[in-house]
Amino acid sequence: MEQHVTDYLIPIYRKKGKLFLTALLTGILFYLSSFLLPKYYEAKISVLPDSATGPDLNLGSLQPVLPMLGFAPNENKTDLFIQILKSRTVGERIIARFKLKELWGINSEEKALKRLTSLVAMVATREGMILLSFEAKDPQLSAQVANAYIEELDRVNQETNSSRARNARIYISDQLHQTERELKTASRQLADYQLQHKAIALQEQLTTAIEQAGALKGKIIAKRVQLGVMLQTMKAGNPRVMEVKSEIQQLQIQYDRLQFGGEKPLTERHEFYIAFAEAPEVALRLADLMRSVKIKETVFQLLNQQFYQAKIEEAKDTPTIQVLDEAKVPEKKSRPLRMLIAATGFLIGGLVFTLRLVSEQYSRALKQQNPEEYHRWDELKKLIAGDKRKFLRRRKKS
Repeated sequence: MEQHVTDYLIPIYRKKGKLFLTALLTGILFYLSSFLLPKYYEAKISVLPDSATGPDLNLGSLQPVLPMLGFAPNENKTDLFIQILKSRTVGERIIARFKLKELWGINSEEKALKRLTSLVAMVATREGMILLSFEAKDPQLSAQVANAYIEELDRVNQETNSSRARNARIYISDQLHQTERELKTASRQLADYQLQHKAIALQEQLTTAIEQAGALKGKIIAKRVQLGVMLQTMKAGNPRVMEVKSEIQQLQIQYDRLQFGGEKPLTERHEFYIAFAEAPEVALRLADLMRSVKIKETVFQLLNQQFYQAKIEEAKDTPTIQVLDEAKVPEKKSRPLRMLIAATGFLIGGLVFTLRLVSEQYSRALKQQNPEEYHRWDELKKLIAGDKRKFLRRRKKS
């Protein structure tokens, strides 16, 4: 049975008026039915990227101790904020705050969360801004919920930052008290030794070397304290942890060089310094005591500064999120989009009418050119129609 495209196009063209009328009526029917759908209003809010909020965002005032708290001060946290907004914690707070389960008539927390997720949308732009929108039947509720999402984001962020600052403050406090006790002990030992040996003086370059070594050792200990804090929240393989370990290793190499003089003998060195191991025994003991005091003083000063910064950060209650545009009560509905629904109905009506014409044309051609095949299809059609009638009768009885 040979068929051409024109065999189908000609009947369609002949009934183009009915085709257009059917599509038009279907579109009108879809348009009218859209008035039965509930109206939804969408409120939108935008948040500036993390880098645009200035140094006060996320422990920004705690610059010297930020790496010890587990993150970099200039790190963009847009993706992190998106995950917080999508978290179950924020969702449950929103549901409880606006009593959405009662509003929606839902008893299950999981179903309420799914419903909430279907009504909220959030996206991060290439510039790092966060755009959040929320749909609701009540325009005022849509604006309130959209703003509440950002408020809860700020609340979670503040809680997290305060917890990190508190942990850092506790750890630094312990190290500070221990260093203070060690500083007192070292100072007492130095004073007793100087008194016993009539305040023996070291050469100028040895004194300079002692001060350098003390400063280096102080930095090493401070870095180890920093590493200890980081390991509370990070894994050993974290790039920041590896970086701090590398810094400690380099400082230790410089310190060992000052203490032991390196591989070259003193006569072959170009540097103007004397290693501690090469000093006389009495002078070496005095150098050890002075270096110990210098180390403890350096560590104590650093830890004391960081301790008070951590206390300030722990008590800080300033906003961590900067809103560019707050959500306002929308004046126009976001859906249903009636013209789009009408256009969809128009296309569906035209498509159904076209398929019907094609089916009729194919059936006529099949009946003329292959009656046996036509009767088999006709028999199948009758069987389906019979089952349909039986189903309708059983449904009426029930």
